[in-house]
Amino acid sequence: MNKSEGYRIFQIGFHLIIALIASVIVYAYAVNDFQAAYVIIGSVIAISSIYQLVLLLSQKNNQTKNHTHKYL
Repeated sequence: MNKSEGYRIFQIGFHLIIALIASVIVYAYAVNDFQAAYVIIGSVIAISSIYQLVLLLSQKNNQTKNHTHKYL
């Protein structure tokens, strides 16, 4: 595993934790005492982290496909 792969794994873990924490915060404020500002901010943070996760995971899939085709 090279440095860029280690950094990519760190980014995936980081965004996964941020998305999970933001989702819990949104759920807590939506269920207990609905406060729109916290729900909106938490939703934006969660969506942003999920989007970054999708980009990181699709980037790996594209690299794997390109790497496989390169040798065929």
